[in-house]
Amino acid sequence: MEIILGGVIIVSLIIFLALFLFSIVIFAVHHKTGGAMFVPTPKVMVKMIIDSVDFSRFEDIRELGSGDGRFMAAVEKRYGRKVRGYEVNPIAYLVCRCKIVLFRLGSSVVYRSFWTEDLRDADCTFCYLFPDIMPRLGMKLGRELKEGALVISANFPVPGWRPAEVLRCTHSIFNDPVYLYRIGSHLGEPAMTGEKYKE
Repeated sequence: MEIILGGVIIVSLIIFLALFLFSIVIFAVHHKTGGAMFVPTPKVMVKMIIDSVDFSRFEDIRELGSGDGRFMAAVEKRYGRKVRGYEVNPIAYLVCRCKIVLFRLGSSVVYRSFWTEDLRDADCTFCYLFPDIMPRLGMKLGRELKEGALVISANFPVPGWRPAEVLRCTHSIFNDPVYLYRIGSHLGEPAMTGEKYKE
């Protein structure tokens, strides 16, 4: 009985310490992320994007907030294209780095905020961020990206931008939209919307 009680106490302490550490990390990076939490892109959404976009056409793909690296791993596995990611959450960064090593990927992630990066060479960007920072992101991408560059935003639209396409899978839980924008034709009234992908 004492062994079981001791085990329960140890497990409880480990869970408490993990949650405490996670809370400290979230608090520490809050000013950098604008409140965006580390939420992995659902696998069904990543699959939909990979199936719908031909990433072999792009030379410089950037991921703004790499999380656990599942998007970059999927792009490189399917299309052989390297992705450069940015991540400021130390836990997510370490998970992504481990995935890169484990899967022997040529993609990379840097422990740095994408807000400080010049993205003018990117011809494709992907993000799954927080709605409150999308207006600021729109200004940055509209200012820095070249004409014809593709911007992919999971879940949240860029305010004032006109999507070239809106993808939506029919999964019963993960059916949020994915917005595809083309720099140069991204301003104006919304274009095509609706379901563009069936799971």
